[in-house]
Amino acid sequence: MKKSLSALMLFAVMGCMNSVVLAAELLDVKPVVAGSNLSVEISADIAMTYTFYKVPGQARAVVDIAEADPEKVEPLIVVNKGAVSSISVDKAQISGIVVSRIIFNLVSESDISVTATPDRKLLTVTFSSPAAAAGKAEPKPEPKPEPKAVPPPEPVAKTEPPASGGATPPAGAGQEEDPLGLDEPDAKSADPLAKGAAAAMTGGAALQAAPTVVRVPKLEPVVPVVAASARPSALTVKEIVTGASYIEIRTNQPVSDYKATRLSGPERLAIDIAGAKVNQKPKSVPINKFGIAKVRIGVSPNNIRIVIDSGKAGFPAYTITNTENGLRINFK
Repeated sequence: MKKSLSALMLFAVMGCMNSVVLAAELLDVKPVVAGSNLSVEISADIAMTYTFYKVPGQARAVVDIAEADPEKVEPLIVVNKGAVSSISVDKAQISGIVVSRIIFNLVSESDISVTATPDRKLLTVTFSSPAAAAGKAEPKPEPKPEPKAVPPPEPVAKTEPPASGGATPPAGAGQEEDPLGLDEPDAKSADPLAKGAAAAMTGGAALQAAPTVVRVPKLEPVVPVVAASARPSALTVKEIVTGASYIEIRTNQPVSDYKATRLSGPERLAIDIAGAKVNQKPKSVPINKFGIAKVRIGVSPNNIRIVIDSGKAGFPAYTITNTENGLRINFK
């Protein structure tokens, strides 16, 4: 009797522990269009603990839900309605806590707000343009009284000094200084004793013309021009090409960092290509070959996500190799 009672108590304690560590499970991320307005509804099976913010300087907004599993939700949702172009759903870790990260890729920078139902099982996300709040008319400042005009002072008669006849400007006025000291004295301003000596030596002959003085221009330091280092271009998927036994993802630069993840329900392969800068628009490319239905391209803050959807119950066998500019998915 005591043993059976102990077993029942053990099962009860284990059940309580399981209920404590049980995480929320996202059920759906659904865009709702009402006229020209768009909102997004996020639902879970239990109450959600969440936070939201917009990414500064980027047309993106984020909702993080703590201890939530996003496996049942599509990782890329193409919207192209209202302020939202697409939605990326992924799993992340913040300070050791697993969170479901929902990234809204916006048409332009917008403010985000989130409201929850009383049981916090349903969140409603809305967006508004920051220009709408800035467009409110500010109150005009009250006019300040103009200062009284002060009468100008009476003019004072100027007395000019008497003109002196034959006044000459000081020596050297209007002439450029010689920085290198190459100028020689003019023949007219030479010492009269030197003139007499020269006349005696030449027997009264006319003095020879003074030599021409060549001015050397000032040398300015030459600063070498350093060419600015070319900034790496933003990562972009240029095209999706289908070959005889492969699908090739062609980018504008070599792919050095990527992560491939198999997902189920439905069967698909997600490839995240990391890049310091990303410039990509979401799009979908039909394949209908190798058991693949289509390829979808979406964006996250620091990577491009490519989702390859299977057209059958299972995903075909594959290998991934790097090409000169991109990746190649080979099917066996």
